[in-house]
Amino acid sequence: MPPVVFIHGTNAGPWTMRNFRAHFEAAGFACHSPAYRHHDPTPSRTEPDALVGLGIADYVEDIADAISGLAERPILIGHSLGGVVAQKLAARDMVSACVLLNSSVVNGVLPTTREERSLGKAFMGAGAFWETTMLPDFETMATFGLNKLPEREQHAMFDQLGPESGRVLFELFFWMFDENQTTRIDFDAIDCPVLFISGSEDLAIPPSTARVTASRHRHADCHEAEGFGHYLMLEPNWREIAALAEAWIRDKVS
Repeated sequence: MPPVVFIHGTNAGPWTMRNFRAHFEAAGFACHSPAYRHHDPTPSRTEPDALVGLGIADYVEDIADAISGLAERPILIGHSLGGVVAQKLAARDMVSACVLLNSSVVNGVLPTTREERSLGKAFMGAGAFWETTMLPDFETMATFGLNKLPEREQHAMFDQLGPESGRVLFELFFWMFDENQTTRIDFDAIDCPVLFISGSEDLAIPPSTARVTASRHRHADCHEAEGFGHYLMLEPNWREIAALAEAWIRDKVS
């Protein structure tokens, strides 16, 4: 079986994938958890300037470099932004399969819910955030990202998050204004199996939006994880999702 590479989301680092990595290592998979530049273990709140101006294309190259030396094309498990990065690499024929955990929206996919539009409006109120770095406040994160965690765990996890390149967040949420079309995916170039796992309680990237993206793929399955939110790999029942992903991989990848 090919190795598994875990790709984290914004404002975070490889630590967010630790539960899944432990599960897959116990199942006999060789595992890797690379970080985007300046994200290991998590973006620094005290030295955020290193992130200014970085874009998603930089992070795609970071992961491409990390997997290029592997003996065979890996299975990518990407969360949020990591799902976008995984799809970009799949379009380069660099991977054998992708599991996308609440994958962020891509170029051409509009919000499908009021909550998604509300989150976009929250970013609009932050000024020219694309010129600096940004960490949404606790209330925003608790509402859109940490809503399925107990309040004490919400605070503990928020304390581990750090600022993100504003340009990266702009490219994700306002792709229609991105002249570089950074999050455009060449779906016709993706020939590997893809699984979208979408938490039913994810207000940032709801299942209805995930299904729109999945419909653009030639070989995509879509699973709505009932009762899960955005950080489903850190929520109390994360083992259920890890087991689902493992079973799908064993079925789809020889």
